[in-house]
Amino acid sequence: MRGAEDSAVSSLLEVRDLRTVFAGDDGEFAVVNGVSFSVEAGRTLAIVGESGCGKSVTSLSIMGLLPKPHGRIAAGSVRFEGRELVGASEQELQDLRGNGMAMIFQEPMSSLNPSFTVGEQIIEALLRHRRISRVQARERAIEMLRKVRIPAPEQRIDEYPHKLSGGMRQRVMIAMGLVCEPRLLIADEPTTALDVTIQAQILELMRSLQQETGTAIVLITHDLGVVAEVADEVVVMYAGRIVERGPVHALFNEPQHPYTVGLLGSIPRLDTEHKRLASIEGQVPTPMQMPPGCSFADRCPFALAECRIAPPPLRDVGQGHQSACLRAPLDPLQLLAGRAEEALA
Repeated sequence: MRGAEDSAVSSLLEVRDLRTVFAGDDGEFAVVNGVSFSVEAGRTLAIVGESGCGKSVTSLSIMGLLPKPHGRIAAGSVRFEGRELVGASEQELQDLRGNGMAMIFQEPMSSLNPSFTVGEQIIEALLRHRRISRVQARERAIEMLRKVRIPAPEQRIDEYPHKLSGGMRQRVMIAMGLVCEPRLLIADEPTTALDVTIQAQILELMRSLQQETGTAIVLITHDLGVVAEVADEVVVMYAGRIVERGPVHALFNEPQHPYTVGLLGSIPRLDTEHKRLASIEGQVPTPMQMPPGCSFADRCPFALAECRIAPPPLRDVGQGHQSACLRAPLDPLQLLAGRAEEALA
């Protein structure tokens, strides 16, 4: 009993059975359905999957930023440092956002206010959450811009977002997210608009913050190379559900869901020669037309008749490793070979 209590305390963020719905013309439909995971202080959890799988909606649900009145959390729990956030007041969430937990958004142009300079937007967060003067806040903002490798930060701080390049705007968003040294950082595709050199610098900056402050990071990305480099654990989402989760090395070395195998099989490799990359045929089902069984069954060459009856539950396939596949444990080499043969056929 003591061990369970210690585990609960050590988890900075706990998400349990999260179900997020949106209202449509034909009623409500679930975009995130039964999602559960936890993140400990100083650890990095990566959430991966195709566009539309529910990654970003999960992060918006955690932050209390779902578009209203169309989106809402219909069921489940989100606990930050033991404190329940589902049902919390807007004032409570505002006190947490940018301070205890922060988010780096995928689209900096739509996230930055075009009417204010980038410096004013960074300074606003500091004045909201830190007892410092405006002069001190400006100095801290310049320091953060320098940390994210923005040249001439003393001048850039007074510029408006439209005067900056896409990559530079993304770095401003990262500076805003990190300026108050949050205990939880949710990063939604934080390096999408950056070149490889700047991407490496940003990832190193996030690692440094994590080492210095014990910040937990939830990294939402489609870049499996970044996941392999920085994540401790991985959650694979498909059509609003978690289909696999586990330690990063176990998931990359022995994937236990056909969808994960397909994702890994589509990564270019220097040690293997193919005429073209393996691909996952078909489309992700829409939330309005979700099949009764496994949502991946129509795209899975290994599906059984039972797969189409009910969604398979997550079950243990290794230490800390779970898969929602009736065929698990899988032979990953055989499945990867099958994918490659399909692609080359």
